[in-house]
Amino acid sequence: MKKYIIVFILSLFAITASAQKKKKKQIPPPKVEAIAEPPKVLDKVPTIETVSEATVFAAPMPVSNVTHIKATTIGGKELSFQDIEALASSDLSKLKTLSFNSMISGKKLESSILQRVMDSSTQLESLEIDNFALDAFPEIKTPNPRLKKLILSQNKLKTLPASISNLSALEGFDCNNPLTELPASFAQLKELQQLGLNNNLFTSFPKEIFNLNNLSVLYMSGNYKSETKLGDLPDLFQQLPELKELGIVNAGLSSLPKSLSTLKKLEKANFSYNNFTSFPEVLATNPKLTYVPFTNNPLQWDAFLASVKKVKWSGLFFLNDTGFTKKQYEQIQDILSKIDVYYDGMND
Repeated sequence: MKKYIIVFILSLFAITASAQKKKKKQIPPPKVEAIAEPPKVLDKVPTIETVSEATVFAAPMPVSNVTHIKATTIGGKELSFQDIEALASSDLSKLKTLSFNSMISGKKLESSILQRVMDSSTQLESLEIDNFALDAFPEIKTPNPRLKKLILSQNKLKTLPASISNLSALEGFDCNNPLTELPASFAQLKELQQLGLNNNLFTSFPKEIFNLNNLSVLYMSGNYKSETKLGDLPDLFQQLPELKELGIVNAGLSSLPKSLSTLKKLEKANFSYNNFTSFPEVLATNPKLTYVPFTNNPLQWDAFLASVKKVKWSGLFFLNDTGFTKKQYEQIQDILSKIDVYYDGMND
């Protein structure tokens, strides 16, 4: 027995020593959602995040457990409803938080039930609807000074009602849906601080966002199943002076506007899965940056090498799936001596 234990311990030492000799590989960036958030199983790009994949084998889930409806009351009591009908017959006016979660994609959520929630839940501060075949959000018929957090994840929404502006207290909005545009009234959500618009089908950057001058976190990603992309960004980012985190992923971008250089508080910037051939100068010269995923861009070696020589910040730099060789990565690391460069998928 002792012999086997000794062999096992020696094997561990060998594995550890081998791992220490390897060059840095990409460390999965934390999941970002605009809402703090946010992490759930979302159909998101690695917006400053890379989701590890795992295969889980489990017995079929009973139908009664397919939909989870949970809530807390204004008195702090936790509630769990067996089904939507049980929720509909409860006193919605006493709810402080409410979440709908379906384990099966495509499950319907009756619009009449959701309309009742919006009409009657006068104390509600947080609402989450995850993985339902929801293609229309109900009208907000009267001003709502309570709701602060709204998460609409993995639904079928292509538009939002103009009456969304009645959610005047909204601070965090995470909408992982194939939206094609934002209503003009969205610009009135002046309390918004965190905004996530992932899986979108925007053909142009929604200019309504530039009216939200309290935004500190903004993440957007294009729909991976569509060729619809932004292509470029308006040169208006000076109107968002509070931004600390910005991620625009899978958007077909190949350049960035000069106004990004005015974002003096920006610390995290994710422009992965775009069409950049070099590192944008407006990011290179921003000394406040500390966390920069820039993975999966069609970088051209000479242009990229010249561009990183202008980098003024220090922190973490993620360069995955670029096609560079190990030697080229090592050269980048030598140039960026104050930055930890992480990479994977090397071509040797």
